Amino acid sequence: MPDAGDQTRLRQLNERAILAAVRSAGDVRVAQIVEQSGLGRTAVEEVLSSLVGRRWLVEESPAIRGRGRPARSYRFRADAGYVVGLDIGAYSVRGVLTDLNGQTLANQRQSVTPETPRLDRLAAADEVVAACAREAGAEVWAIGVGTTGLVDPGGTVVRANAIPDWAGTDLAEYFGRSARLVVVDNDSQLAALAEQRRGATDMVFLHAGRRTGLALVLEGRLRRGAYGAAADMSALRGVAWEAALEHLHAAVPADVPEMDKAERAFAAARNGDRAAVNAVRKYARAMAVAAATAISIVDPRLLVLGGAFSQSADVLMEPLAAELDRLCPRVPELQASSLGALCVALGACSLALDTVDERLLARSRGPLPTLAAGSLDSPKR
Repeated sequence: MPDAGDQTRLRQLNERAILAAVRSAGDVRVAQIVEQSGLGRTAVEEVLSSLVGRRWLVEESPAIRGRGRPARSYRFRADAGYVVGLDIGAYSVRGVLTDLNGQTLANQRQSVTPETPRLDRLAAADEVVAACAREAGAEVWAIGVGTTGLVDPGGTVVRANAIPDWAGTDLAEYFGRSARLVVVDNDSQLAALAEQRRGATDMVFLHAGRRTGLALVLEGRLRRGAYGAAADMSALRGVAWEAALEHLHAAVPADVPEMDKAERAFAAARNGDRAAVNAVRKYARAMAVAAATAISIVDPRLLVLGGAFSQSADVLMEPLAAELDRLCPRVPELQASSLGALCVALGACSLALDTVDERLLARSRGPLPTLAAGSLDSPKR
């Protein structure tokens, strides 16, 4: 006969299995949970009652039709907690807040410059988190941080070419003062993660904006590499993508603010301005050299153009395709992301949600807590 410890462990495993089943189904009846879980109806109903009492699930009021007791159904409380995804870049800090199902409820942005001091940039990020929470009326459980540069496994920026004083910033420690869970990764990696969550299983992700990056998703998984630098070509002089933005800037009047120059160049090319069209082609040529290098190595099915410049795919995709056709023995399908400038923040939310799932829903964890507003693990254990 199993001892009390075995029984407790079994109940914890059943709780997580049933919670995961309800969460994935969206709205599910008791009979369906019994069928899916293989557990007896009594055991399932006891676990459901416990999860409702601890505020993980909501019992829906059934519609009364005909005779007999109406079937009860349950749904996961996606509003039990919230996460924020941050995109900390050279020119802006963006934030997105989602519930536990990944539904976006708020997004905020603060402008910065490459010369903005480190503490001021971090203060802007704090304000973005606070503004997202105010907009949604929510307490933040976890923060995912995407940043330009190379990030070590502990959440410290190792190298950041775009921001002079950013290397050495311990983002995990800084944001850990205000959130129980903090996860940090490179911005291009997180942008690719956001695409992967929307169905991309085998791709090279070209992150095009005021900063440029590459990332890889192969066999449905984001490939970060041994040190988180997979597909990072920022230090390769032959790629020359750091200087490519100057082609776009040179095609617009000098008095246009720097942060608006690229968008103005794309708009001018859209309207047929010859100088702008040539500038876009030169920019696409530099992007294609880096993308072709990755394509030649991993032979993906798909190249996704993402980042803020994906919103100008109507003028950028054709010259990019032409350059890739010249450089690659086989050009994959080309596709523009629909996530635009929010791609990194959304990927950071996905990373934060993964961490919440591991912390609370992994089968190896202890008993699920009783949720209190804003508390990730209350009571502490």
